[in-house]
Amino acid sequence: MDFSVIVVTHNALEFTLRCVESLVRHLPARTELLFVDNASTDGTRGYLREVTARLGDAAQLLLLERNEGWCRGINEGLARARGTHLVLLNSDVIVTPDWLTGLRECMDTAASVVPGLRRVGLVGPVTNSAGGPQQVANPPPYQAASLDLHARRHRETFRHQWAPSFFLSGFCLMLHRDCYAELGGLDERFSPGGFDDNDLVLRAQERGWDCVIAGDVYIHHEGSATFRAVAPHLRGGLVNRARFHEKWRERRAREPRLIAAYRVKNAEATLKESLDATARFADGIVVLDDGSTDGTRALCEHHPAVLRYEYQELPFHERRDRNHVLSMAAAQGADWVISVDADEVFEMDRARAQRLMRLTDPHVKVLGFHWYTFWEPSHTYFRADGIFGNMSGYRMYRCEPGQRIVLGTELGLHCGNIPQFPQGSARFTSVRVRHLGYDTEALRRAKHSRYRQLDPSPRPELVGNSDYSHLLSSTVTLRRYAREHGVSLCLITRNEEERLEGFLAMMEPFVDEICVVDNGSSDRTQEIARRFTQKVVELRTERLELDRLRNRCLDLATQPWILVMDPDEELAQEAMPRLQRLMDDLDVHAYTFQVSNHQKEGPPVMTLAARLFRNDPRPRFSRPVHETVEQSLTANPSLVVRPSNIPLQHYGFLKEDAAVESKLQRYYERNREYREAHPEDAMAWYNEALHMQNEGREQEAARMLEHAIGLDPSFLSPRNQLALIHQEKAARLWSAVAERTSPEHPVHRVALEALEMLYRVTPGRTPIGKAREELLR
Repeated sequence: MDFSVIVVTHNALEFTLRCVESLVRHLPARTELLFVDNASTDGTRGYLREVTARLGDAAQLLLLERNEGWCRGINEGLARARGTHLVLLNSDVIVTPDWLTGLRECMDTAASVVPGLRRVGLVGPVTNSAGGPQQVANPPPYQAASLDLHARRHRETFRHQWAPSFFLSGFCLMLHRDCYAELGGLDERFSPGGFDDNDLVLRAQERGWDCVIAGDVYIHHEGSATFRAVAPHLRGGLVNRARFHEKWRERRAREPRLIAAYRVKNAEATLKESLDATARFADGIVVLDDGSTDGTRALCEHHPAVLRYEYQELPFHERRDRNHVLSMAAAQGADWVISVDADEVFEMDRARAQRLMRLTDPHVKVLGFHWYTFWEPSHTYFRADGIFGNMSGYRMYRCEPGQRIVLGTELGLHCGNIPQFPQGSARFTSVRVRHLGYDTEALRRAKHSRYRQLDPSPRPELVGNSDYSHLLSSTVTLRRYAREHGVSLCLITRNEEERLEGFLAMMEPFVDEICVVDNGSSDRTQEIARRFTQKVVELRTERLELDRLRNRCLDLATQPWILVMDPDEELAQEAMPRLQRLMDDLDVHAYTFQVSNHQKEGPPVMTLAARLFRNDPRPRFSRPVHETVEQSLTANPSLVVRPSNIPLQHYGFLKEDAAVESKLQRYYERNREYREAHPEDAMAWYNEALHMQNEGREQEAARMLEHAIGLDPSFLSPRNQLALIHQEKAARLWSAVAERTSPEHPVHRVALEALEMLYRVTPGRTPIGKAREELLR
């Protein structure tokens, strides 16, 4: 058999029918179907008996006496499969033309097409619904009549667009038999299912097998159909996140070994300072010397942290040398490797390095750092403009079989310092690297001359320009280097177990410490928080006093900067280098962030809030709900506040309507109580107006907004909201005019033009909570 397709079923006959019909319709020769039924009671078993009988030798049916779950069902199927290419398939999938041959083509040939791939052991398609990188943007709505045509057009458009991935979802996963022979099947500790696919992917990668997304194969996936019907409390398998993290924590329990790799030449001036700094966090250092003629060799041979030193005199080829020195590091039993140049000083101690190598999320295998290039010999000022002012990159990685650097020019220039990794496996830290190799004019000119000689026609996408002129620029921006650096993540919690672990795992690599104040959670929130930090304080309050909770959390912070977030918020990983650079400006005390409050329908509602500020006693939260530090910032005009221009995503309004309504009501009552006690506070009037507007009480909302404007004419938010109310009212009036006039009436055209303009400048507004429920009814 070429293919063995394993489908595990449990009731959900409607979806199974669609899945099996599509399988039979698109079944290549030398393919077997293996159906494993988990004690269905809705007619699924009878249907599968009929299909199996009809298909004869092309199908097998295994009937389990009780519901053993997805993992056990798949393993039973794998044990009986005869194919070379084994496919795990959910029963709520609809396959499309050439899906199997497309996945096989990717598995068998991607390694010869995609740079840096090792053995390809797992391949998955793209789809309309998947928790991960296989989700396509703006998928078409499902239509049975047009799905096959869409899939064919997709395959033509995205032919051979294959990409390595840090993760593949198990909804449709092709597994090579050789890979299965090494790994075995799914880990049944994750039964009935959830994170079993994450675990399989990691076990494959540890053994040198890569995972690839076949971007030219599109299939339809309903998404968690069985979980929703049978076990909604499992939240589509997400409850297994903690079990997954715990397994990999235990698997990597011993202290990991970190080896630093140096490629050097005539580096005597800076090498000792670099080696001494690296010795403070690494277990050892290996050095490849590319023909030094100064004191570099003696420094390396006598440094106690250097485990191995090699000297060579070969024609220049950076990629060859980088790969060799990384293999030297791997040979020292490295679990992790960090690539360091001789003019670099990493500001990291052993405790931080060990934490970074033992992050909660085992998918994280690459770590990024930030370079500060000193432009004068006292190392007081670094270059803050252009390429040098935004220099961040990846230098530390988990060591696995078959890794190699493949990029760069013919001479190996600009190849990077470490092997390529799929997007999603990398995280940025806040660790700084002091870059010493450009601190005199003479050094800069020497490097410019050498680069121009080695690379006479540089590629701008690799260099940043076409002539290395940035090395000799006479107009530069210098900034004083802050000797103290670091950021504390501060958050308050109450019954946040659903999102907390994923949130903290995402932020853990970047922040220097995590501080949590819990308001008396009755679920596993505190237990989860203590896996990440010892700074967890419980503070119970009789009523909502979020400002008090926030300020207690600020008291726990010890780092120079404080970042305030909630578990239902997210910062994009690509924004982390920009976040790092905000903290470089010694003149700024706080930064505001544009918060995108995502709605179930319609565009996000935008708000502005200060979330990053110095660890200074002056910025403090006020108001028991809708708490902010803005009042304290305004009360201290010497504090400089600037926009961060970094978006922050808030997903709290995507919860169940009942949960959102409960929160809204509690906030409304507490805000009203506060407003009555502090009638001079314009923000309290503004917040109550928003609640009124959500309930459709626009006249009351408008009066409150006008009152807020009267209290604080400089407060822009109520003016903005009042303008939107008037725009919506104007749109309704013009719409009535257009409906009541004929096209020949002179005012009809005016009404249509006004409506067009108003619709363009007035964002849609979707009610939330109870107001939304009533709208849906």
